[in-house]
Amino acid sequence: MESMPEQRGFLHVMDKLAWIVERIAAIPCMIAIGGMTVIVILGVIFRYVLGSPLGWTEEAARYLMIWAASLAVSMGIMKGEHVGINLVVNSFPPKVRRWVAISVHLAILAFLWVLTHRGYLMAMSGRNQFSPLLGFTMIWSLAAIPIAGLLAMLQTVFLILKIICPSKESTN
Repeated sequence: MESMPEQRGFLHVMDKLAWIVERIAAIPCMIAIGGMTVIVILGVIFRYVLGSPLGWTEEAARYLMIWAASLAVSMGIMKGEHVGINLVVNSFPPKVRRWVAISVHLAILAFLWVLTHRGYLMAMSGRNQFSPLLGFTMIWSLAAIPIAGLLAMLQTVFLILKIICPSKESTN
């Protein structure tokens, strides 16, 4: 009985850390989506209303979309909103679901490690490459993958820990 407060405290810390990581992803994700929306609207107005297209809007919107989609992955992991994974895990008998879920999330963690590592190498290779229209180094657009991968890895670790140490409410 003495371990329950520690476990509850541990889960509270995991939930708090997951929330912080989610905010680290959500705020730039919202900014990227907002920026992308404004840029696309500007592009449409300049192209079709003013008849003088801005050359950089499509490229800028593309890079913002990459950032937004990449950052959204960790938010989906935190909320457990991957339908395919839930279907696979729930197709097993209740007694083994927990272990299947842990195994699936460990496989996801391994994939995210490869993605993050390779993404980092790719981003570093983009240090001396420049965006054709925007003129900035490609490391800024390529960094979306390793940064989002790291955030997704953290959320996956928090999720695995929550599965390993379930709260009293989730076991009832």
